[in-house]
Amino acid sequence: MNLGLAARYLPATTFPVEGTNVVRRSTWHALFVLVGVTGCAGNGDGLDPNGRPVDEGGGGNGALTPDFASIQSNVFTPICTQCHVGANAPQGLRLDAANSYGSLVGVASSEQPGILRIKPGDAAGSYLVQKLEGRAATGARMPLGQPALPEATILVIRQWIDSGASQGLTARTKTLLVQTVSVTPTQVAIALSQPVDASLVNGTTVSLRRQGNEDSAPILAHAKVSPVNDSLIVLEPDVALTAGEYRLTVRGSGPAALADWDASVLDGDRDGRAGGDYVASVTVKGAP
Repeated sequence: MNLGLAARYLPATTFPVEGTNVVRRSTWHALFVLVGVTGCAGNGDGLDPNGRPVDEGGGGNGALTPDFASIQSNVFTPICTQCHVGANAPQGLRLDAANSYGSLVGVASSEQPGILRIKPGDAAGSYLVQKLEGRAATGARMPLGQPALPEATILVIRQWIDSGASQGLTARTKTLLVQTVSVTPTQVAIALSQPVDASLVNGTTVSLRRQGNEDSAPILAHAKVSPVNDSLIVLEPDVALTAGEYRLTVRGSGPAALADWDASVLDGDRDGRAGGDYVASVTVKGAP
């Protein structure tokens, strides 16, 4: 991220007032100071030479409305991706357009594993809202080192979550891909590019081993599709994972390959063709 000062002006915010048909419009702007701060630990992966996300996901030129595309364009991309982008994004939370939905909806917080980052239908119980409002039990208010989001903006985010936190209409990719993996001691969340065939999600298609013990039996865990995000596989180990490196495998080869509801098999090796296992090293961190 480039250091220095930069002014960022956000568009007018439009939102319906609960219980009425009135639409209130409030115009606001904020000056954000772009300096290196603790917790802003992205390594530059996913950024252009000017420190902007390569995948902008929208220019934020429209009025903010309670839907995912608008919140991505007006909040996540211009504000949150100043820090939350790339392989070393804080808490593994990547908020660029390609990864944000799968990193948030139905995924346990790494700071408070008992709370989902976004729990559809429950904005008050969603960790994202708690962080934005400054009432989370752990850590500082977000966005870190910047002015708090206006109340009107948080209200729009709340409305979207309380309405079910739908992703809305999105273009489907030609093949099934793993997009983002988030890890806590009690959960491995695997976000895919589109809804996965739940009947194929099991201990054979999704497995986890301690790094260095690849020939050993997989760690006992239960794999399932998230009940609140059908593009998210949740792997819950029978015993909480200890700190260290693990190897995650999502099978895209052989007769037990993972596929979506159209029978499109996982492109695990990302060669543009269906087939191939997705293998990644994931890290479980110890207590801070």
